Amino acid sequence: MIRVLLIAVLFLAGGAATAHYLREESGYVLINIHHWTIETSLLGLIVAIVVGLLVLYWAVRLLVSGVRLPGTVRAALERRRRDKAQSSFEDGLLKLLEGNWKRAEVELVRRAADHHAAHLNYLGAARAAQRLGAGDRRDHYLRLATQSAPEMEVATLLTQAELQRERGEYALARDTALKLRAIDTRHPYAAELLAESYYGLSAWEPLRQLLLDDGVRALLPAERYRALLTRAQLERMGEALRDAHLEQLKALWEALPKEFRHQSDLRRAYVRGLVRLNADAEAAAMISATLSREWDPVLATLYGSLQAGEPLSQLAAIEEWLGKYGEKPELLVTAGRACLRNKLWGKARSYLEAVVRTEPTATAYLELARLCEQTQSPEEAQKFYRQGLELAAR
Repeated sequence: MIRVLLIAVLFLAGGAATAHYLREESGYVLINIHHWTIETSLLGLIVAIVVGLLVLYWAVRLLVSGVRLPGTVRAALERRRRDKAQSSFEDGLLKLLEGNWKRAEVELVRRAADHHAAHLNYLGAARAAQRLGAGDRRDHYLRLATQSAPEMEVATLLTQAELQRERGEYALARDTALKLRAIDTRHPYAAELLAESYYGLSAWEPLRQLLLDDGVRALLPAERYRALLTRAQLERMGEALRDAHLEQLKALWEALPKEFRHQSDLRRAYVRGLVRLNADAEAAAMISATLSREWDPVLATLYGSLQAGEPLSQLAAIEEWLGKYGEKPELLVTAGRACLRNKLWGKARSYLEAVVRTEPTATAYLELARLCEQTQSPEEAQKFYRQGLELAAR
């Protein structure tokens, strides 16, 4: 509008200047074409030329506009559809965030075909359908998302795996996560979804193998990685123990990252497995190495149950730990057991009685009863059995 006004002002100014210049001498123009003769002043000719040019200009513009009219109408209608589709998408997304699943699904699907990013509509609608418990509609929307934007396959697969996991469809989530890993092995969420799927399926060996991959370790949150690997390792060691596979148990332990071997629950489970599979020498070596560095009451108790090749050396180690850690009840009971095996009755009794005086346990009473049986004191043995049972019952 401003441009038109500016042009009009320029024309008026030009006309005024021309009229002023030709005010006293208007000039004379004669044009003879065939049988036509045109006589006019110079000013009239100029005005006629200007008016003719203007008429020609606006005629051409009108003609061009007429030719372009169908395309202009189509563009306007397309723009209106896009605006409505965008508005519907935004409203559906807001309803999804507000938890209004039904309304969100309707808004996201209603104008999805007109939206420039239709796959986002379908992914949002899939989430809404999941919340409504409509698994068939969810899968349908995911297929539509893939069809509308094949190049966005990663986003679609991630959404699909996440929704499958949420619904407890761990086998399907595993398959989808494996597809994602085939596309991008460095994607952190794909690795997490695969690990969680294995966890949900109790597929401990695949989970363990996945987590032992250094690349996967860098992709997962540290705490979640530790929790998943700990559970997988405990379960696999339990399976090796049930199958009585000592070599497999050792191989599982050796495959662990070094920092996990210092984790008390894993270390205790491994030592218990060694004891149950009659690998007392390996168990004793593990316990000795651990107690030389740090205190572990469970391992100290287990040490007393081992059948050592050299009982006196075993007793010497226990007494060394007593000097290092003090008279811990677990060490006192372990020392009492070692003395019993070496038939050091008096020393065994002193260790066990020290326990029942300070912090009595059912185990200490049981060992005292056994000591009395071996030293031909049946009545006293019965007393200690009874006290141990009463303590255990409480």
